[in-house]
Amino acid sequence: MIDQGSSLWKSIASKGEAQMFKFLLPVVAALAAMGGPALATTQQWNVTEESVSGVKGAQGTWSVNTDADGKIAGTANLQMDNGKLLTYAIAGSAKDSVYTIEMSERSDGKKGCVWNGHIPAGGDKSHGLIGQAICDGDVKLIIRAGF
Repeated sequence: MIDQGSSLWKSIASKGEAQMFKFLLPVVAALAAMGGPALATTQQWNVTEESVSGVKGAQGTWSVNTDADGKIAGTANLQMDNGKLLTYAIAGSAKDSVYTIEMSERSDGKKGCVWNGHIPAGGDKSHGLIGQAICDGDVKLIIRAGF
């Protein structure tokens, strides 16, 4: 009786292992196919948008994916000063500590917004950026980002 139970357990374990390998094999193959440089790092940036006159407009986070080539993609989730949620997509690049990011599909209706962020003069080079975004209709925003 003990032998039968042992054989049954080995049979069940073997089937479970086979199913696990069937599941894991495509996942491992996909990761290997992507290669090291294609993998992106993701960061949450704390972001504040304000008008050029200094009136805070929104604050929240950007979920930023950056690949090895400096290409940036992600999403923004901010709360506006009136309590409404502000969302949009971000895409752009970073080169020589200068970030150029397009903000599309903004829920506040602003169109054609492009932000050029850089390290503030005398600022900490690894944790913050500041810059102006210019949108269609000559709308200008100051955006600060910390990560």
